[in-house]
Amino acid sequence: MNPGQEQGPPLHEQDPSYPYGPPPQEFGFEAPAPARSRSRAVAVTALITLAMAVAGGPLGLLWSWLAPSVPVVNAGQNGIVVNDPSPEEYIAADGWFTIIGFGFGLVAAIVIWLVLRRDRGPAVLLGVVFGGLASSATMWGTGRVIGLSAWHDWQRHSAVGDSYQRPPDLHAHGALLVAAFAAVIVTTLLAGWSNDPDLDRPGAKPGYGNDLADDNLDGRGPAGAPGGPLSSGSPDAPDPTAAPAPPAPWRADPPRG
Repeated sequence: MNPGQEQGPPLHEQDPSYPYGPPPQEFGFEAPAPARSRSRAVAVTALITLAMAVAGGPLGLLWSWLAPSVPVVNAGQNGIVVNDPSPEEYIAADGWFTIIGFGFGLVAAIVIWLVLRRDRGPAVLLGVVFGGLASSATMWGTGRVIGLSAWHDWQRHSAVGDSYQRPPDLHAHGALLVAAFAAVIVTTLLAGWSNDPDLDRPGAKPGYGNDLADDNLDGRGPAGAPGGPLSSGSPDAPDPTAAPAPPAPWRADPPRG
């Protein structure tokens, strides 16, 4: 080095990410990932919402195919009534809607968690909430319009005594929340079981960054390192199964003259 040149400060003093000294390379410490921008979080949430809303269209077709139609009859002055004293088709339509929504929310949450690996966090959680609601609304709107125009035509032109199979419709509107509920539960469980401390650094050791910061604060270094606190596997650590040492004898009193 040229004697006339001044040596700059160490790297850990130039980088505010390491306020307590340079990172110990022997422990594989990585620089913390930069915080995600707000615009990216909004974009991720909007993308998830749009994708799940589009997926609700085929789900509506599936619901319309699985849900049974309701038998009705034109009763003249009494209007159009259900041609069954105890119809189960209404409950069956709501049940199929709930089952499809729950299954979709579960699968969608797992796929989104695996695909958007670098965007895990609040943006994904908000995305599955809005996306679950949007997919349910799309599924209901798509499924109920199948055969709806023919149903309206039959209502206008049917004679007394004519019967018809009314297309399925949703009556328990609380089923619209099932897809979002399932997606939120699965996303929360995946986040709780993940070994990533901040969810956007896959493979990081849980709690490693916090332990490192605490050790550097008191100047001891990481556990097991030279000068750091003893770990359970350290050769200098005391044997936990060894018997305690006997107490030292009391010092004799000086002779009294």
